[in-house]
Amino acid sequence: MKKQFEDFIYQRVKRAKDHEVQEILSIFSKKKFNKGEPFKKENTAIKKLGFLVEGSARNYFINDKGDEITDQIVQINNFLSDIISVRTGDKSPIIIEIIEKSIVLVANMESVWSLLEYNVTFNILIREYIGDRSMELVKRHLMFLNGTAKERYQYILETNPEILKKYPLKYIASMIGVTQTQLSRIRKEKK
Repeated sequence: MKKQFEDFIYQRVKRAKDHEVQEILSIFSKKKFNKGEPFKKENTAIKKLGFLVEGSARNYFINDKGDEITDQIVQINNFLSDIISVRTGDKSPIIIEIIEKSIVLVANMESVWSLLEYNVTFNILIREYIGDRSMELVKRHLMFLNGTAKERYQYILETNPEILKKYPLKYIASMIGVTQTQLSRIRKEKK
C-alpha cells in the first residue's frame, strides 16, 4: 500500500529526496473504511490527512434545504482533505464520506504540519495537490458561471468519464447542479 503512495510521490515530485520520501511515508498508516463511513463529519475541523489507495470517497455538504450537494468524487491516488479546514484550522460544513470499501493511508494533522516545516519533498507534493485542486475548482466555477447543465455534464464526460459509470446519478446530478431527472434527459440527448 505504501509503495503505491511512494510511487505517486516520485511521479509528482521530480527531484524527491529518498530520505524525505521515507519521512513522509513514516507518518502515514493504513486504515480500512467501509462504505458509508465518514472520513470527516459535518461541522468539524479536519484532524487527519488521507491518501486514497483503494476505493473512493466524496466531499459534500448539506445546503439550507437539507439537500446533499456533492462537490467532488475522490478516486485512488488522491488526497482526502477539507482544504477550508486544513487552511484555517476551523470547523467546516464539508463532509467526506467513503462511498465504497476503501483503504486509506492516514496521517494526523499535527504530524503533517510538523513535517511540512522542514521536508521540501512533502512541501512540493502538498503544493502541487493544492494547485491542482484549486485549478480544478476554478474551472468548475467558471463552468457554473458560464456553462449550461449540458456543458457541465460534457466537462465531466471529457475530464472524468469513469465517474459517470461507477457512481450514483444523484452524486453526479448534484455536482453539476441539476436534478436526477434533468441529468437523465441530458444523458438521453447525448446518446
